[in-house]
Amino acid sequence: MASMKLHFLDARGTLTALHHWLHKCLTETHEKAAGLMPLQPLDVVVQTGKRIIPEKGHVGYTPKPGVVFITVDPDNPALKANVDASLERMFAHELHHAARWDGPGYGSSLGEALVSEGLAGHFVLELFGGLPEPWEQLPESEIRVHATLAAQKWESADYNHEAWFFGRGDLPRWLGYSLGFRLVGQFLSEHPGSGPSKLAVAQAQDFRLALSLV
Repeated sequence: MASMKLHFLDARGTLTALHHWLHKCLTETHEKAAGLMPLQPLDVVVQTGKRIIPEKGHVGYTPKPGVVFITVDPDNPALKANVDASLERMFAHELHHAARWDGPGYGSSLGEALVSEGLAGHFVLELFGGLPEPWEQLPESEIRVHATLAAQKWESADYNHEAWFFGRGDLPRWLGYSLGFRLVGQFLSEHPGSGPSKLAVAQAQDFRLALSLV
């Protein structure tokens, strides 16, 4: 099984009280994920901060091959409440990104980003079951309104990621996550047996046709 090195940025003791819990959650999730898909050696950097998802108390970021950043806010009650294994699910999402970085990469175009996020979202369900995350549950009617635009911008590398995924513009908040999740869901329904763990290194172009059926 591929190795994972955990690095706690804790010189000031902000993570000390959470160290054991975080270590257990992250280690067990990595072992579970590695049992389903290939993972290369990985550095996981855990730090405290306020730039997190308020509803969760944490956030993950996988900017390049071999590195995942986890930020937690010990003052946010949602963190330790950890409803529905929220921390583990977030890390699983990032682990799929890590696996994808060692294949085609996250991608630079809108279509590639939609596929990467959609696959990561479905991998969480493959690993843990349960419901999709709130950002993957925009109403179908709202998603369809923007599907045509996504098709037109599929190959665009200068798309506005903040607008498509975080609503920093005239697009709904979390549109990209919900559209990507629905796009990959459509693809999976047409290809039984091809779970997201098996598609970690699939080319984004393979999913393009499914966008027309969203």
